Amino acid sequence: MNEDLIADLWHVCVEHIPIDKRDDVAAEFVNVLVEFDVKEETLSSLKGVDPNLDNAVEYALDEPGEYFD
Repeated sequence: MNEDLIADLWHVCVEHIPIDKRDDVAAEFVNVLVEFDVKEETLSSLKGVDPNLDNAVEYALDEPGEYFD
């Protein structure tokens, strides 16, 4: 999946998510990307798209045994 498409999907969705729920939704969003075998490089390229998404991506990339082999 292309990082531009992923970023666009996030931007469309995040506008409709209450601010206090965005971190949780970002974490779930990244979990779904990982489940769909989105590569680490693609996830890494999403940094800078949105602060909530940044936190979720950084968490996923910092936990290699949990998310990636």
